[in-house]
Amino acid sequence: MGQTSFPDFYPDDITRLLYDWEVAPPEKKRFLLKLIASRIPWQIQLESALDEVKDPYLRVQARNLKSEITRHRLRHSFFKLTLRGNTNHYKDLEEMTVQLSSIGFPDQNYAEIKHELDRIALRVSELYDDHSGYLTDELKVQILCQVLFQEEGFVGNIQNYNDPGNSYLYQVIKSRLGIPITLSVVYLLVGQRLGLPLYGTNLPLHFLLQYESEGYFTYIDPFHGGVLLDKFTCEKFLEANGYSNSPKYFTKASTLSMIKRMCRNLIHIYRDNQTKEMEYIIKDHLQILESRSTHVE
Repeated sequence: MGQTSFPDFYPDDITRLLYDWEVAPPEKKRFLLKLIASRIPWQIQLESALDEVKDPYLRVQARNLKSEITRHRLRHSFFKLTLRGNTNHYKDLEEMTVQLSSIGFPDQNYAEIKHELDRIALRVSELYDDHSGYLTDELKVQILCQVLFQEEGFVGNIQNYNDPGNSYLYQVIKSRLGIPITLSVVYLLVGQRLGLPLYGTNLPLHFLLQYESEGYFTYIDPFHGGVLLDKFTCEKFLEANGYSNSPKYFTKASTLSMIKRMCRNLIHIYRDNQTKEMEYIIKDHLQILESRSTHVE
């Protein structure tokens, strides 16, 4: 299967671990499931990976264990993020937002997400090439926002702001609607493909982006169609909402801080919707992110 052709994925290794799980005493089974989960790259649909197990009996067993492996796989990714800490290179942003998205949409296909992000980045790149003779940083930002808002239609879901789907990358890419932070993630992941100096900005109440090169700086609001803002406008927004003007609100957000914020948003939404099971699932993952321990249960 094409989806499972990753250099770090070895179906025979998964088969061997499943056999070990089959014959292991009860106290070792959980450890082996965690090992299996850690050996399946996040880009691969779990069902497709388990279908690669050659032994028919073990393949059936693996399918029966799918929900447990899924849980361990998610926890493994979240724990790895805590070890990386607060870096703002965003190398793990795509992995983490896709993994978080799988909580709400367990049957999502990463290949579809990647295809859309690659396609949009290619479109922006083509427009950059068309304007190569006079392509300034300001024009780069304007073209990026033009493609994502005017051509692709990514915008804030004002009418149904508290829909949980607004917080999951897969649904945002499908619907083109989201909240400030998930729309910012789309911009960041497209910008990452283009090598743009884009960063998240953890402004209270309204997540923003900042573009910072040697010769150009601006804030970007993806929720309102990619409108460009200066710092004075952002400071007035904070003041109007009872926040003091503090440099901490304008620092570059890390992947860790962004995923924490996305989890907190979802917890509030599920609590308001009285969806207790989903609230507890998200709380469980937020606790992993907020833990500084050296192991995860």
